[in-house]
Amino acid sequence: MISTDIFDMLMKMAHRGPDQHGACLDGESRRAAEIDELKDFFSRESRIALGHSRLRIIGDEGTTQPYVSCDGALTLIHNGEIYNYQKLRTLLRRRHTFSTASDSEIIVHLLGETYRGDLREAMEKVVSLLDGMYVIAVTDGKSVVLARDPIGKKPLYYLTTERVTYFASEKKSLWNGTDEPVRLNPGELLTLDDSGVAVGNGYNLQLPQIDIVDFRTGIESYKEALITAVRKRLTGLKESAIGVIFSGGIDSVLVAKLLQREGKNVICYCTGTEESGDIVAARSVAKDLGLQLKTTIIDEALVEKAIPGIIHDVEECGLLQVEVAIPMYLAAKLAAEDGIRVMFTGQAADEIMAGYPWYNDVLEEHGYLRLHEKLWEDLSFLYTDTLEREDKLTMAHSIELRAPYLDRDVIHTAMRISPRLKIESERDMLRKRVHRQVASELGVPDYLSYRIKDPAQSGSGIHRIIERIAARRIMANDVDEDLVDENIARDKGSLYRYGDPSYGGDAPRFYLQQIEEEIKQKYIPAFLK
Repeated sequence: MISTDIFDMLMKMAHRGPDQHGACLDGESRRAAEIDELKDFFSRESRIALGHSRLRIIGDEGTTQPYVSCDGALTLIHNGEIYNYQKLRTLLRRRHTFSTASDSEIIVHLLGETYRGDLREAMEKVVSLLDGMYVIAVTDGKSVVLARDPIGKKPLYYLTTERVTYFASEKKSLWNGTDEPVRLNPGELLTLDDSGVAVGNGYNLQLPQIDIVDFRTGIESYKEALITAVRKRLTGLKESAIGVIFSGGIDSVLVAKLLQREGKNVICYCTGTEESGDIVAARSVAKDLGLQLKTTIIDEALVEKAIPGIIHDVEECGLLQVEVAIPMYLAAKLAAEDGIRVMFTGQAADEIMAGYPWYNDVLEEHGYLRLHEKLWEDLSFLYTDTLEREDKLTMAHSIELRAPYLDRDVIHTAMRISPRLKIESERDMLRKRVHRQVASELGVPDYLSYRIKDPAQSGSGIHRIIERIAARRIMANDVDEDLVDENIARDKGSLYRYGDPSYGGDAPRFYLQQIEEEIKQKYIPAFLK
């Protein structure tokens, strides 16, 4: 393989890691502050090549990755955060020389102690210890093994050609005009060696037994887990300010309140039309809680200008996917202008605590046991419904997104709580009762703790804006039904599993699909056009 391929891939994802760059070519590692400094190194041929660009969050070192085990046998790169890295040091049997203060370095030392010639086996043992979000690639010079965290907070895709298997955090670095990148699913391992490509299980979360049936016990258990999850995500952070994706709803407000309780300088970012429900609620609660709030007020011109960049960055053009992406994308853009590097989100509270209105229908038609199963099922779909999109749109602005409701202990605790404590009956329009009571006890005003929240796309006013743009740009007789059908087939979200499968009109879907087609054309090599 000509290693300039790796250089080209890193250039297409430079936004993900502007602080430091590194590479390993057949066991030889180089690191540099600027990616251009590695260009000559990448000009050589190699059998195994790893490349990494770093967004510095923990550790002040100018250069870190790739990491090499103490005996030089293993070389590793890592994307994400390991929240229990300090505790994991106590598990090491031998004294290791740590060259950095980064959370990532612990992984290579754990692998170094576990490795006995079978790299996949070593990875299987180590990933079960990791509490965090991650994609890991490690090589022993004979094979490469990759791992993705069990929730799927960090994305990973791969592409196999006749001669080479490539892998990357974003599909755009793999687009070649002919082959479609393949996703490595959460909790899976990918092994690359002389025998080919193999995918298997790594570490997956297990659905716990329901054993919390008392309302007060549920409140105390969930409260403790959530407070601890926020604290975990602050370990080692030296950022002067932390951003929150803020909608004015209970989930993001509770996260902001918990960060405020930890003494952090919190800046909340909200997007919407001037009179949208999100903006009105965000302003009200920010004032009541003494939170700093910054808003992006949207109109048709701003949304129309932003859509191509959003589709490019999130690598999705489904109508629902784009509508939900716009508010967070613009919030992250504003946060990046303020120098924010870490943002928190309220994502997943609805899945673990039964917040969506369609859960009432599940309860009425199938009962509490099926409702419990559906919550777990929806958690298992979050990576493709939401998480990959949100990672890409924040990383497009060099911001790392942290989701305390997706902490493994929060999930475990929440799924131990009886669904009867989450929804009182099929007529309970508030739902997520334990969650609301915890928010109230932690200082979120009751008028908000018990507010019914609009979905992001309607709460911000985005849905109507895109419909108006498409009506203005697309004539009815210009709509290509095949492209509309493709957009529908590719769009994702729990709305489609429970709601109206015909959500949205043909013109918006055709409009967005056309934009993606134009974007992908730019990635096709000239000799294939």
